Parts: sequence; structure tokens; C-alpha cells
Amino acid sequence: MKRFCLNIPLWLGLLLLFGCATQGGMSDSRPIAPLSATPSSCTRLQGKIDALIARELSPHSLAAIKVVFLKTGETLYEMNPNLLVSPASLQKLFIGAAALSYLGPDHSMETSIAISSDQPTLFLRGCGDPLLETADLTIMADTLAAILPRPITYTLVGDTGCFDELYWGKGWMWDDEPSPEAMYLTPLSVNKNTVRVMVTPGQKASLPPAVVTEPPTRYLQIENIATTAAPGGACAITITRPPGDRENRVRVAGTLAADCPATARQLTVWRPELYSLTLLGELLNQAGVPTKVQAMGNTPVSGKKLVAIRHSLGDIVTEMLKTSDNLSGENLLKYLSHIKSVQKGSAKDGILWVKAYLEQKGLATDLLQLVDGSGLSRYNLTTADAVTGLLAAAYADPSVSPFFIKALAIAGRDGTLKERMKETPAQGVLKGKTGSMEGISALAGYTTTAAGDPLAFTMIMQNIAGPPGKARDLQDRLAVLLTTFPSE
Repeated sequence: MKRFCLNIPLWLGLLLLFGCATQGGMSDSRPIAPLSATPSSCTRLQGKIDALIARELSPHSLAAIKVVFLKTGETLYEMNPNLLVSPASLQKLFIGAAALSYLGPDHSMETSIAISSDQPTLFLRGCGDPLLETADLTIMADTLAAILPRPITYTLVGDTGCFDELYWGKGWMWDDEPSPEAMYLTPLSVNKNTVRVMVTPGQKASLPPAVVTEPPTRYLQIENIATTAAPGGACAITITRPPGDRENRVRVAGTLAADCPATARQLTVWRPELYSLTLLGELLNQAGVPTKVQAMGNTPVSGKKLVAIRHSLGDIVTEMLKTSDNLSGENLLKYLSHIKSVQKGSAKDGILWVKAYLEQKGLATDLLQLVDGSGLSRYNLTTADAVTGLLAAAYADPSVSPFFIKALAIAGRDGTLKERMKETPAQGVLKGKTGSMEGISALAGYTTTAAGDPLAFTMIMQNIAGPPGKARDLQDRLAVLLTTFPSE
């Protein structure tokens, strides 16, 4: 049920000349809603929202919505605000705000290479930097090539001591593999713990198509049973790594006609820490430094750091929120645990720190079920009231607000909202975070009304059958109504 803007006698509301205050009266010490929001304009908006939801949302689906004025804290609209629902990727809002509050945007994650003091052994140590790419490893390899003595064969060791040994999040779905959104987790992450496999037609019919990976690496085993067909034939290629595979076997099958375009797919890799180590070794070999991979171990205290790559927390939070990057959410949660608890980072411990942050902001956490950093888990449960409360708390915190809001996608401009709300009043104004899973669609964030009043809002719709497009369209239309409020 929703709370109406005016819960005081009409004559008193007219006398006080303000609207949208929820309870109290002349003795209420809380700030009042903006003068621009009159009782009649609130009622009209509520009627429009109710009518739109009744018309566009299936009666078998649920909507949990909460909208508040940020300057006063007053509720503009709500529907099922305390219903427990799955947040999907709105989960990342909790992680981002807590990390910015605890660590600050200038804090950085480091990936480093140290050399043993008594033997030619190089230690690659990571703490979960989700932005690390092949180009970063290339810089490290070139730097080492310029300073390491020759001719020596160096042993490579990977140090994963920053995190626990759990590769997947609690409650993740087995059949999400090998989707790049459900990558394996490790503090030695590179290329989002994925590889891109591209298939192009062979030089003539009956020959196998050409298969290449980006980056090029021997870490994968390619099983190519596809064939090239004559021009005009089928363009039907499958590229997959079988669920449960532990040998990094990529299977390419089907038919690709000679005039078909190249086909590509991003796949996860098993044991991405070894993937990172293998890539580094390949790059060092190319740079003239012979290496062999020994697997995992701890960087010795006496080891000398030779090179390091760092990415700022502000950039990582932006990647996480603007593009809804799952690896950033998971690694950042474990990294927060590692830094705050001074132990191997874990999602379970990281969630305790996130809840502590929420409680510091006066938000109740007793009903919230938070288990991962990305929102992939079906075990996560939250409320529209909790998400909007988080948005309001982040907005009010000057140490968090500018970086947090800047990290959100902008309607019609970038991120996950690039193609949404284009050529509407919300374009360039609304900043938000999307959430989407099978049967779930969500949108939360900030917008500014036509009268200049900033709002925080959350819309979570679940039990959606079929494609989520209709629910997204409904959210966009509701968002435009909020952005144009008050309108006659």
C-alpha cells in the first residue's frame, strides 16, 4: 500500500500552504516538503502512477516502489515499500556506497610483481583489481624485461592470499556458466576472468573455420569440429565451454558459410589466477625473459617489489555501477573485508561491514538478506525502502555523494541506461542503477523534478514472465513522470 502525500485535514494543509508532508502538523519538527509539491499535484501524480502500473504491469507480478524528496525526507510515493524482493544488480549500490565511505575514492587496488631475495622467482600478487587487463600485464612484462638480469629462467608464482578460496558466490546458478557475467572469483583477476573467442570462415568450403582468442594464449584448449560451407549457406556456429569443465576446453561446432561474418563470444575461464599467471609468462617470454609457471605460493616478506599496477576505487566503483560489472562487485566486497578485517577477504565478512555501514546511517538491516557483491544470488533479499534509504544516506554524505552519483549510469547517455529514456525529459537528468535477472527488473537512483527538487527512487518488479522489456518500459515511463513532476 502507498502513503499519500497529505495525511492532515485539508483545511490545515491549505492554511499551512505546503503539501506532501506525511504526518504531524504545526508541531512537527521535521522538515516539510517543497512548496512546489502541493497536495493536489501529489494526488495527481499518485493517480497517474497507480493507473500506469494497473494498466502496464501484469496482475501476476509485484511492484515495490519508494520515492522520497531528498531535501526533506518526505515520501512522494510508495507501493509495497517493505516487501522483501530480490535486488538483482541493485545490490551493487550497497557495496559501492560502503566502499566509498570506508576507503575513499582515491584508495587503490594494487597488483604487483616481487622477486625473491635468494632465487630467480617472481611473485605475481593480486588483491582483486577488476580493471586489470592484458595491456597492464604487458606493461609489467616490458618493465621487468628492462631490469632483470639475463640469461636466467625465472619461476613464476601466483599469490592469492588476499581472498578466500571460494570461486563462486553463494546461491549462484550452475547453468550461468560459462556466461561472462558469472565469472570465477580470484584476487588475481585479468580481462574480467574471461577470454574472447572469435571464429571466421575457412578459406574454402569443407575446411574448418579459423579460431583465435583474445588475448592469444595457450591456456585454452580449442576443440574445433565446425565446418565452412559454400557462400549462401548457414551461419550457425556455437562457441562454448561446457558447464563444469575443469580443463578450459572451448568447443566450436556448427556451420559457417564462406560469406558469413565472424562470430565471437566471451567465455569464462576456470582457475583465472592461473590464467593471469600464464598470460604474464607468455608476455615475459615474448619480451625475452624465459619463464616457467610453478603455480601458487606466498610472496616472501624479504621479496623486493619490482613493478605495480594500481586502479583507484573511484574508477572501480564507476565500472561497477555504470556498466553493472559483476566482477567489480564481487572483488570489491572481498577486498573491503580484507582491508577492514586484516585477513583473507570473504563475501560473508564483507557483508558484515556493509551492514555496519548501513546501521551507521540509521538504516535497519535485520530483515535484509545480503550474501554477495553483484546481486547474482537468488538468496539476496531487500526492500524498496532500504534501497531508497541507502540512496538518501549516500546523497547526504559529502564524502560519498559526488563520487557515488557520478558513478551511476545517465539516462540516454551512458552505461546501462544509454539506450533508455532517450528524447524524454529524463535524458541527461536521471542517474541510476539497473537490475535484471530472470523474472526480475529494477531501477533505482536519482532524478530532479521540473521544479528543481531532487528525488531518490527505487522500483523493483518481480514475478515477471517473458522478456523484461515491458517492465523496463514501465519503469522508464514512471521515471519520466517523476522527472516532470509537478505537471498539470
